[in-house]
Amino acid sequence: MTYEYLIFDLDDTLLDFTGGEVAAIRQLFSNELGLTGTDLDHALKIYQEINHHLWQQYEFKEIARQQIFEERFKKTLEALGIDYDADRLEQEYATLRDHNYRMLPYATEILQHLQDQYTIIAGTNGQDATQRLRLKETGLDQYFDQIFTSEMIGASKPDAAFFDRIFQDNPQMTKENTVMIGDGLTSDILGGQNYQLDTIWINPNHKDNPAEIKPTQVVEDLPTLEALLQ
Repeated sequence: MTYEYLIFDLDDTLLDFTGGEVAAIRQLFSNELGLTGTDLDHALKIYQEINHHLWQQYEFKEIARQQIFEERFKKTLEALGIDYDADRLEQEYATLRDHNYRMLPYATEILQHLQDQYTIIAGTNGQDATQRLRLKETGLDQYFDQIFTSEMIGASKPDAAFFDRIFQDNPQMTKENTVMIGDGLTSDILGGQNYQLDTIWINPNHKDNPAEIKPTQVVEDLPTLEALLQ
């Protein structure tokens, strides 16, 4: 492969977003709702299902981004039959989430090893301030030549407008010398595929792949990805 530009997703590609999210939600529901044990486990599962569905709706332009933040805790409380202030939960979660960040294994090493060979770009659907804070506090920001977030661009993966902005800011980029790397089949892989980019799907849990989504390569972890790109 003769790539020059690597577009990396962040959440659950380099940053352990799921682990941080779980820790933050558990702390939130324990502190605010007094949930423990199996009740806490059940509430976490309900929240994750609702949140995932809302993000999918957003990626397919069925709802506005703000609706995610307005509805996810409201719907969770309704499903649990709990009377509580959903807006307060959203505000408290934002604080907890911003401080529950961690890197996936080998995230620093792969960026260190690839930074002299490629232009490395972050392309994430996350909130701008949150993602930049995480990259700064983990020290990963030093390895990225550019950082693009959906909030900054005004469009999200898999929307072509997200990739349009990255290409507009990088005149030397072509669809032949660029690869999209991420764990998200819809946002990262389908988004890259529809934009006619090569894609590398990071699939540590060996998820099933729908026939209509065709990653160029599939790897199970970051060391395997590095070996592929060297």
